[in-house]
Amino acid sequence: MKKICIGKKFIGEGYPCFTIAEAGANHEGDIKKAFQLIDEAKNSGVDAIKFQTYTAAKLTTKTAPKYWDDGIKNESQFDVFSKLDKLSDNEWKEVFDYAKNKKIICFSTPFDEESVDMLDSLNVPAFKIASADITHLPLIRKIASKKKPVFISTGMSTMEEIHDAISTIENEGNNEIVIMHCITSYPTKPEDANLDMITTLKKEFPEHIIGYSDHTLGTDIAAFSVFYGSKCVEKHFTHDKTLSTSRDHRLSLDSNDFKELRKKIDLLQVSKGMQTKKSISSENDAIKYARRSIVSKTKILKGTKITEDLLEIKRPGTGIPPRFLDKILGKITTKDIEGDLPITWDDLD
Repeated sequence: MKKICIGKKFIGEGYPCFTIAEAGANHEGDIKKAFQLIDEAKNSGVDAIKFQTYTAAKLTTKTAPKYWDDGIKNESQFDVFSKLDKLSDNEWKEVFDYAKNKKIICFSTPFDEESVDMLDSLNVPAFKIASADITHLPLIRKIASKKKPVFISTGMSTMEEIHDAISTIENEGNNEIVIMHCITSYPTKPEDANLDMITTLKKEFPEHIIGYSDHTLGTDIAAFSVFYGSKCVEKHFTHDKTLSTSRDHRLSLDSNDFKELRKKIDLLQVSKGMQTKKSISSENDAIKYARRSIVSKTKILKGTKITEDLLEIKRPGTGIPPRFLDKILGKITTKDIEGDLPITWDDLD
């Protein structure tokens, strides 16, 4: 059975769906807000909180245009990210120490090799690779070399690109991989969520765990993903959805939303059941009393040859099932059978 251990939590078949609150840079460069996000995530009951670690100058050119519409004109990606990359290495250490003290799993998405090394020095339990970096094989190789579990999102990618990325991780001797179906559209329309891709990824990568990084609004689509086989669900997370300082706040779940998501996932998982068709214990009384048996129409004396005119098909189902009617015709009774009673195999020769 495939499973990966993150902290003290397992991800895989037979385990509860692993939930990640993607805080990203919703701390806005303020360590106190990072602490608040950790507190809110812990309160929501998620399994892990995840941040993003980058330096704007190493991530983007100063003129790269935004690929999202947040209503702010004349602003580049560099302008946005440079407002958010304010936490120092020492502050990141404080953030991860704070999460450890709060007993919640905490890891991050590094966007450059220096961030990989810094996070590794803090002994993070896992790494995440962003959809945008699925073709950044040098960065993927660096992350994989740390021999820690790797979550990799697959937004915007082709199957060939996914295979290249997964092979790069595996070639570093790292097979602890969670492949996250994802659509890089903010917000993702329900009709674009393409949850059936989870099924495809399960077939394409049977040796790895498949999850879902969701960018739709609300909690329904994320919860539905468990029916397609998602073992891990990630949603953007904020402490305040009304904040206008970043698009992420408006697209994110808050603590109460994550509680709702957890309830939906738990309900869907417990109701999913099994693929083997058999009766279950809660149906035992119905099997006995709602099904029918072969019943004596009138009293049948010992030594009588059973013919169809002596029989009826009635409830309860405590006697011989009617599907065996043809098998009992012609048999001889071994005892007297009172009328209007289910006939059992002990009653016949």
